[in-house]
Amino acid sequence: MTVIVFAPGHGPGDLALSSALEAGIGPIEVLGDRVATLASLAGHPRAALVLDLREANAQQREEAARLRHQSVGTHALALLPEGYAGPPHCDALLTHPVFLDDVVRWCARTTVAPVASGLLEDLAAGLCHEIGNPLTSLFLQLELLRSDEDIASVRAHLSQIEDSARRIQAVVRDVAQAAERPPVRCSPTSLATLVERTRAVLSQRGDGLEQRLVAQIEDMHVPMDVDLLSDSLADLAEYLLHAGEPDQPLQLDAGPRDGFGPTLRLSAHVPRLPADAAARLFTPLWARQALGLPEGISLTSARNSFLRHRGDVRARSLSDGRLQLEAWLPEGDQATFSFPT
Repeated sequence: MTVIVFAPGHGPGDLALSSALEAGIGPIEVLGDRVATLASLAGHPRAALVLDLREANAQQREEAARLRHQSVGTHALALLPEGYAGPPHCDALLTHPVFLDDVVRWCARTTVAPVASGLLEDLAAGLCHEIGNPLTSLFLQLELLRSDEDIASVRAHLSQIEDSARRIQAVVRDVAQAAERPPVRCSPTSLATLVERTRAVLSQRGDGLEQRLVAQIEDMHVPMDVDLLSDSLADLAEYLLHAGEPDQPLQLDAGPRDGFGPTLRLSAHVPRLPADAAARLFTPLWARQALGLPEGISLTSARNSFLRHRGDVRARSLSDGRLQLEAWLPEGDQATFSFPT
């Protein structure tokens, strides 16, 4: 997850903006040259662009308009002085007075924006039809071949073929699960209960995963579907455990957080993931490709569980090299609802 700030005019608000974005998002780039900004955007295709024009003159605002014209496909937010229109085709505009928490919130939401549900459903339906059906036929043919005594010399290779087919099947199932919208049925539950249920799910998956989860909890009661969220939180935890060093602990901090409500933070060093993992972690199928997920884990589905609770999950790289997943839920009556089947 990367934020690039184009700030051609230097003013007293520059340091405050940079500090707020670094605290809320992570490392950012602040540039004042249009060409340099375009080069940085080319190297960070998932970046969000902030055009800070609060102290810009007319020529600098023209440069910002050219930059926006040349950065098609990048989400852009313009910060403007009172009385000025922003560059064309910006996704959002904030005019004086600009509140920094609004800027941080927009950047956080934009850089981890979920795939539109309709697009995801179409993708799942297409994969199930175009890949799922031929796979079913392939498995049937493999069973027929195993029972044919005339092909004993090639029977040893059938397991390798079947393993490859099952890997494709797991990918199809991953996308199909992400498109599902089962009902969310909330009841008052404590964060401590959610963490213990998550440990129980991890223990069922073997390899002593639950013993590597180190939790620090400031307990509070939150309406939630604890079965749904414990499975999802276990998926997030297991992914980080597989991405880290063997036997490395995983830190879980749970409790209230101002502005976000009940929050759960998972953080660990993940040397097996590339440097841009935070920006791409919840892209469907990317996490499976980057690491090789055990069957049944879906980070897209895990995030959808929190979204359906009117919360969210986001990822960011910390300054000490760790990857942090932050999941939050709304408080009180905002979370007590059910989706129809």
